[in-house]
Amino acid sequence: MSKKPLVVGHRGAAGLLPENTLAAFKLGCELGADAIELDVLVSADGQMVVHHDYKLKPEIARAADGTWIASGSNPAIKDLTLTQLKSYDIGRLQPKTSYAARYPEQTAVDGERIPTLKEVIDLFNKACTPSTRLFVEIKTSPEEPELALTPKAVSDRVVKMVREEGIAERTWIISFDWRNLVHIQKIAPEITTAYLTIDTPSTSNLKPNRPGASPWMAGLDIDDFNGSAPRAVKASGGRIWSPYFKNLTPERLAEARQLGLLVSVWTPDNPDDLRKVIQMDVDAITTNRPDVLKKMLEE
Repeated sequence: MSKKPLVVGHRGAAGLLPENTLAAFKLGCELGADAIELDVLVSADGQMVVHHDYKLKPEIARAADGTWIASGSNPAIKDLTLTQLKSYDIGRLQPKTSYAARYPEQTAVDGERIPTLKEVIDLFNKACTPSTRLFVEIKTSPEEPELALTPKAVSDRVVKMVREEGIAERTWIISFDWRNLVHIQKIAPEITTAYLTIDTPSTSNLKPNRPGASPWMAGLDIDDFNGSAPRAVKASGGRIWSPYFKNLTPERLAEARQLGLLVSVWTPDNPDDLRKVIQMDVDAITTNRPDVLKKMLEE
């Protein structure tokens, strides 16, 4: 292995503490992660808030009376004000859900609330080292645009904040919606962008083998690149390809290297999967278990 990959704590350290909470981000820094990763949406009153799903996540959100939010009637983040969002407790996983089964070692922290991006940055500056990076995933959807603001609206807000907070050069902005990344490359060349990709039977932002461009790829058609995500990233002006770890093959990795791209994978968690991506010599690994990855890299 030529150099150690960056250890990126997914949603802080979601395998250990509730995802996208200040507690999880603090732990990610305490564990010595090289970066912490989070997701950004915009509330009804224009606040940048940190939450993964476009809608309030039923598996983690409880109302003030302690009842779990019902799936199907959960409101969109963009339709709730910050005060409304802060009324929900997101400090534990709903028992007996398949989502809870993903994180068997997560410890509950009752009373954790959806943080704003500003609150996370304040914590980041206090709890993390000056070399720690912040990975900000911008959540917009070309297929369901009603669920979030436009890429320009969200990207402009994020860029403004990381510049004002003096962390632009420590920030990676990542997105499945490449329109965010193309826009940021134009307006904020000092900010690193990384192109997220996934291509599985149930989910794909590449959408190969179908007529026309994928709406997620900022006007590009993956079939024009013989199905090669690295080539499409390069054509978009990207320098970092960030594939779902199960989509990374030795052939695509070699192609990315030939194109001069860095490769940042997400989210292997079990030791076997982590070992495989370490052996592939990738540049960054986003994981819910930064503690396990750190230990493996120190062996």
